[in-house]
Amino acid sequence: MSPLQGLLDVLAADGGAAWSAFERVAGVQWRDPAPQDNPDSTSPEDARYRSGTLLLSGFGMVEVPDGKLGAQAGTRQANEGEVGATLNGDGERVHSLVLLKFYASENYQDVLQRQFGAGVSVRPIAGQCELDFGTTAENTQANQFFELRLTDTKIVYAEGYVDDGGNQGPGTTTYQFTLTKPAQKIASMRCKEL
Repeated sequence: MSPLQGLLDVLAADGGAAWSAFERVAGVQWRDPAPQDNPDSTSPEDARYRSGTLLLSGFGMVEVPDGKLGAQAGTRQANEGEVGATLNGDGERVHSLVLLKFYASENYQDVLQRQFGAGVSVRPIAGQCELDFGTTAENTQANQFFELRLTDTKIVYAEGYVDDGGNQGPGTTTYQFTLTKPAQKIASMRCKEL
């Protein structure tokens, strides 16, 4: 089982899992020793977070930013599948997972499908969004939404979107996983439901 499938399997258990249930997921290296308070939170569902890293399957070595700023900034060799992973939740339970990967790539469905065994389906549910979320600006992030059926009773929803980085680097691809279908977000962005 891939690290991503392990995290989502725990997340989908009984409508969100306790923070401690994620401790034992193989292949995840936690940077934060425990959930942290999120000072940027505007919702109880993301009042706490915990960050770490994991490796997505199907990628090779590339140049990525080394994390330094200004004149010291450079690059390092890393597997493109090395992603930052952040759990978000309230004081008791985790409600969502966000992955951030270097390099902007819109092949969301292929990347997601490679992380799961044959029994998991990744089905597109919306795309071709007209607006960026929370704005009236034309959609520039190529948002797409998916239903991930892990088992007959475990369903998670995924959103993929890109930031091309302009001339500031290789850009990023973000994957956000939630337990509930983001119907309001899909509608507000005027996405085409599939």
